[in-house]
Amino acid sequence: MSQTTPHSPSLSRRGALASMLAATAAALPVMASAAPSSEDAALLALCAEFWRAQNHIKTLDEAPAYVFGTAHQKRHEAELSEACNRQWEILEQLVDTPAASQRGQQAKASILQEILPPSFDAFDLRFESVEIQLVMGLLQDVAGGAQI
Repeated sequence: MSQTTPHSPSLSRRGALASMLAATAAALPVMASAAPSSEDAALLALCAEFWRAQNHIKTLDEAPAYVFGTAHQKRHEAELSEACNRQWEILEQLVDTPAASQRGQQAKASILQEILPPSFDAFDLRFESVEIQLVMGLLQDVAGGAQI
């Protein structure tokens, strides 16, 4: 966990979420290849981008803590904030990108397995939360749009 998060009120919920989630990112494999050829190519590319961002955030979180208020700490926080914002944008894109294949569904599900458990523990998630919207999108993908 980042040593800077508790000391930086400028980090948003997005930044805090991404920082918190980064601790376990390196243990999960990248779900998409560099040049996917399936019907879920766009989705798999987004998933790969998510994992790259997640790993970058983890690297930033594991960096030695800087003295609060120094130029090094401010640069570190800015880079972390930028990475967290980018990851959030990717999640929002994943909400709108359906998974047409089992591989795409698995890629989305692996991200959900990564982000949901710590999110429920740390944040007041609601139906409107992007994390829950991603779950609902995956469920719609799996159900094929069928309504019971």
